[in-house]
Amino acid sequence: MLTVRRRWLAATAGLAAGGGMRSRQTLAQAPFPSRPVRVIVPAGAGSGPDTAMRLLADRLAALWGKPVVVDNRGGGSGNVGAGAAARAEPDGHVLLFSQASPLVLNQHLTRSMPFDPARDLTPVTLLMCTPFVLAARPGLGVRSLAELAAWAREARGGLTFATGGATSLPRFAGEQLARGLGIRLTNVPYGVSPQALQDTIAGRTDLVIDGTPLITPQLRAGLLSPVAITSATRFPGLEAVPAAAETLPGFEMGGWFALLGPGGMPAALAERIAADAARVLAVPDLRDRLLHEFGAIVSADGPAALAALMERERASLGRLVRELEVPIE
Repeated sequence: MLTVRRRWLAATAGLAAGGGMRSRQTLAQAPFPSRPVRVIVPAGAGSGPDTAMRLLADRLAALWGKPVVVDNRGGGSGNVGAGAAARAEPDGHVLLFSQASPLVLNQHLTRSMPFDPARDLTPVTLLMCTPFVLAARPGLGVRSLAELAAWAREARGGLTFATGGATSLPRFAGEQLARGLGIRLTNVPYGVSPQALQDTIAGRTDLVIDGTPLITPQLRAGLLSPVAITSATRFPGLEAVPAAAETLPGFEMGGWFALLGPGGMPAALAERIAADAARVLAVPDLRDRLLHEFGAIVSADGPAALAALMERERASLGRLVRELEVPIE
């Protein structure tokens, strides 16, 4: 009786596995796109991510010959929109345009995630990277990481750095810089980045770290002094600002935006969409607009590179959250 039951279970498991394989093969071979494509953006209309995705959507629609509709799903620090994408059919007609936090950080800060980023989403391609700039109040007299380290070691009191939030990526980038330099910096989190910026300009905090669109105008106006940029090399338009890697070899950390599909998307389909995204992003005028309006460098490397990036940053940010004892909600 047990032998018969085992044979029956093995047979039904084989049928289920075969059905799943055929389903993925069918998805991979189905024409794409066969109808409008919906791209979920886990941010509100008019936000930076929304505007950037709409630029891409127009180009993809022209390439695909089908409408590409942006679906704004804000809330939950990006978890609401990413969770909605995770529950969609993996046929490529629902995609996710997400910044890094819902994919590599939120799971370390939230007790109950509505989805598992590693299991429920399929990496398609990294689209663009947005480094952070560390800048100092004018009176601090610091213009490099080496000078910052020397000042911090000689100072009797601790230095403060302002960010837009205690669980924002710029906060963790600032903490990583401090650890790399072997100094102590105290984070002063604000509810919004502009307030962090203004308080540093006013001298109430010593440093501020945020994206290039927010910091660059203040550097050019002489209201802040540049210390470092967190890209691997110097950044276009900010060539006078040292890259952090010049002092801390190998250091690179910043925000980024990626395109993903629901879990179970066939590899061939993910590769096809990644190749189309890379083709769109190769157009010089779009690359220039993303650089000047969003401080973003285009980087379309495909599914494998995105999967490796997510795994790497998920591990490193998890360690940092634990070491800093960041409260989990």
